[in-house]
Amino acid sequence: MPSFASFHCIVSPADLPQLRSYPLIPVLYAYQVGAGPKLLRSCGPTTLRGGLLGAGLGDASPAGDPSQFCRQAVLECQSRGAAGIFADWDRFSRSLFQFTRTLGHSLERAGLILTVPEAYAGVTEKARVLISSALSGGTLEVRLSEALERHGPDRTVLALQRMREDFRLPSPSGRGKLLSREELSALCARRPAVYWSSELCARYFTYRAGDGVHFVLFDDGASLQKKLELAHRLGIRHVCAAWSEISDCVGALTGQRG
Repeated sequence: MPSFASFHCIVSPADLPQLRSYPLIPVLYAYQVGAGPKLLRSCGPTTLRGGLLGAGLGDASPAGDPSQFCRQAVLECQSRGAAGIFADWDRFSRSLFQFTRTLGHSLERAGLILTVPEAYAGVTEKARVLISSALSGGTLEVRLSEALERHGPDRTVLALQRMREDFRLPSPSGRGKLLSREELSALCARRPAVYWSSELCARYFTYRAGDGVHFVLFDDGASLQKKLELAHRLGIRHVCAAWSEISDCVGALTGQRG
């Protein structure tokens, strides 16, 4: 398997012990932006040292002076020996962009890293930018090449995301229904003819249902490996994936048994 400068894995406190068997850098997903805004921790003390601290938004809006949150974020990173904050923002707004910019500058002054979704790429010149591997159109190679040209190899992070999506054809929006593992397994139990898309670096099949023809696009361990190989060939140095999405094939992806 190709090697990267960093391979981060988003993990909950409960799953953290499983990560220790593999050469993965943890992103401890145990923080949220609370009202104030303040940094809220949703777990008790852990023995984690290093890695990144993963924070989500929850229902709070980061309105108000961000200085307290920034101080808390820096101190929490320093107390845990973490390299920075992984900002898992699931929405975009101008106020949240400004909040994230202030956070980025605060972390940089402390020698820490901020990793952000692509919509927040402009918050600072040093923030690392997540580029999803999950596509339903175009080509993954072009997508990653453009990201590298825009952000450079030190800032571009491949977000290795597992595709499990069902599109009813025609699909002018390019959006389908997200499938659970169980739903995908049930469809695969019908033994459809499965094909490989070299453009999307993913597998697909079609089936008929009462509402018409469906197109299912999905990843397995082999297709995730192909995406890593493509990223490495293009010069991407950083990768991130969620433990919940790679736990069944992590040995193959890292080239190491647990």
